Amino acid sequence: MRGPVVVVGDTLLDRDVEGVVNRLCPDSPVPVLDETVATDRPGGAGLAAVFAAAQAPRWCW
Repeated sequence: MRGPVVVVGDTLLDRDVEGVVNRLCPDSPVPVLDETVATDRPGGAGLAAVFAAAQAPRWCW
């Protein structure tokens, strides 16, 4: 690939959570998650920028 790469869009923060559900919300039948682990990662256009940067040759930096 040659030339600059431009990524246009919204950068989001994706959060993956893990946990245990032991009860339902008292107001509605929705499970309540007791979060034990959370992992943040780029999403949206930010994820596309990370992929583009990973594909760029090292001499472009």
